[in-house]
Parts: sequence; C-alpha cells; structure tokens
Amino acid sequence: MEFKKKLIAYIMGISIFRLVIFILIDPTIHPDTQSYIELAKSIVNNDFNGFNGLRTPGYSFIIILAGFNLKVTILIQMIFGIIISYLIAYIIYESTNREYLSLLASSLYSIFIPFLFFEVAILSETTAAFFILLSFTSFIRLVKNKDKYLLRVFLISIFTLMAVLTRPVYLAMVPLYFFYLIFVFIFKKLKIGQSLKYMTVFTLPVLIGVFGWSYVNFKYNDTFTFATGRGFAAMEMAGDFIEQAPDGYPYNIIKDVYIRERDKNIKNGAPHIDTIWGITDELQEKTGLSYNELSQEVRKMCTHVMRKNPSIYIKSVIRTMINFWKTFGILIFTESKTSAIIKGINIIQRMILIILQIPYNDPHCQDKFLAFLS
Repeated sequence: MEFKKKLIAYIMGISIFRLVIFILIDPTIHPDTQSYIELAKSIVNNDFNGFNGLRTPGYSFIIILAGFNLKVTILIQMIFGIIISYLIAYIIYESTNREYLSLLASSLYSIFIPFLFFEVAILSETTAAFFILLSFTSFIRLVKNKDKYLLRVFLISIFTLMAVLTRPVYLAMVPLYFFYLIFVFIFKKLKIGQSLKYMTVFTLPVLIGVFGWSYVNFKYNDTFTFATGRGFAAMEMAGDFIEQAPDGYPYNIIKDVYIRERDKNIKNGAPHIDTIWGITDELQEKTGLSYNELSQEVRKMCTHVMRKNPSIYIKSVIRTMINFWKTFGILIFTESKTSAIIKGINIIQRMILIILQIPYNDPHCQDKFLAFLS
C-alpha cells in the first residue's frame, strides 16, 4: 500500500476516534478560560474598557469563530488536532522517508489521552501548536523547493504571527525564523535584492500584529507592551518558597495574601501554581498598584527570591516537570466518573510517555515509577 493511502486511512481512523470523544465528552473549563471569553466579547463589541492586557487575541478569535459555543470550539480544536497529526507525519516522512516511523510519531500525539486533554479543554495550547506546525511545515517546503518563495515566506510570517497572538511566549520564534531565512537565502544563492524583499514580507506582518496589539494595551492600560501580567507567571516558579521574599512594601502585602491563599489551595488538594491568578484583584486593592505595576513588582520579587535561592529553584523546576507528566491528563483526579477502562488506558499511556522521557541509564528510574504509581 502506498504511503498516501496509509496516511489517508490513518487520518480517517483518528478522525473517527475524535468524533467518538467529541460526542461523549463536554468541554472542560479552567481558570484561564473566562479571560479568553471576556477578550472575545471585547473584540466583538469593540469595547476594551476593563481589559487588563493579560490575554492576546489569537485564541479569542477561535472562540469568536465558534460563535461562543464551547462545544463548537472543541470541535475546531479537534480538527486542528487532526491537521497537527497529519503535519507531524508529513514532517517526519519528509525528513526520514520512513513510513511507519512517521505514523508512529504522529500517533504519539494523536491518540494519547494526555495530549487529547488539550483538545477538549478551553485553553490555547492546541491552537498554538496548530499554527506552530503550519509555520514549520511552510518553512520545510521553502527549504525543499525552488519556487513560490514569496508565498511560502508570507505563510511562515502569518502562521508565526498567529502562534504569537495565541501564546506570547512564542514571540521567540520570530528572531529564530528571521536568521533561519537569511541562512536559507544565502544557501540558495539568492540576490541581495530578492532576499531583502522576502525578509520584508516575513517581517512586516509580524511587526504590524505585535505593535498593533501593543498599541491596544497602550491605549487601555497605559503600557506599550504586547501582553501585560507576564510577571505573575514567575510566581508559579517561586511560589513554593516565597516566604523568603523581602518584607518591604509592596512585597509584604503580596507575600501575606499569596501565602494565605496558597496554603488554603494546598489544603484543599489544589496545586499552588494558579494561586496568583485568583488574587490579583485583592492585591491591586491592598497595594494600590495597577495590574501592570503589580505584575512588574511580582516579577522583581520572584527574581530576587530565585537568585537568592538557586538550588531551591532548580529543585522546584525538576519537581514541577515530574508532577506535570505524573498528573497530566483528562483523568487527572481519582474521583473522575470516567469508566475504569478509559482510566486504565490513560494510566498505560502516561506510563509509556514517562518511559520515553527517562534515559535508560537513569539510576532513579524505579523511584520515579514508584512515585508515579503511588
């Protein structure tokens, strides 16, 4: 059987698999969900009063496209998941010319419950992955072909911009692609004028998108930045040992409120990493700082703690990585009403994922598995 026919059969199989999941499972809501919905409403109403600048509009566009119907939103995300699966298979096959390796690599994403979790969650991860894979596929086609340079560069730019608008952390892709494209054009021995034209085509859409959204933040939040609130993310890393932060204003207020809510969440069995996002209103009121000012102070506070205690920070990172893969998935809680069969499949799949991550010469493998099973 030709690879094309195998790929079509594979895509049909994972599409049916997703259709069954779509019918059986409702969208899962998370603490981040409401902020994406609120931004979508602001965009539709062209009213950004009260917008704090935390979210960028990429994922909110998907919610708008779905007509604010969350079931339709996860349908779109599942379609994205099918396309992602195809693109993974395509990229691996183009790189190795090995049919089964490409299908295996794709299936690691496509049928593993921990990854499918994001497709049924009202979160931006699947959408970001979709645009990242599209940009990378366009880049591969640019490298491998000698035609349609202008179109391919434009597509790389648009898909990269959409990934950045979905999750600002991927802004790092822009300089990477910029230098990769320069190397590609040098390798292809294009004239300087042609190279400059293509680099302009790549750069302009990204600049327009990033600076355009930064202007929205400037207009409504008095700060010319692509996304506010980035400093709060630092608390996710430093929150475990924030007691060691300085006691001066406003750190004392931030610390007291955070520790109170963190300990309450831990007592109730919830992780501490989401604590900061639920107390920003209280912190603004008690410190008198704006949302962006508070974010900057939290960043300074956490940076001070992590520089003072690098060993604790490193341990926190390692523990977080282990816990991420230990508990990650749609059946994360034991009280889930999902059937025992699906739970069993999820446990097996998570175990396979952990095996793939642990080097075989790791002397602590048994400890990790025991911790996973406990």
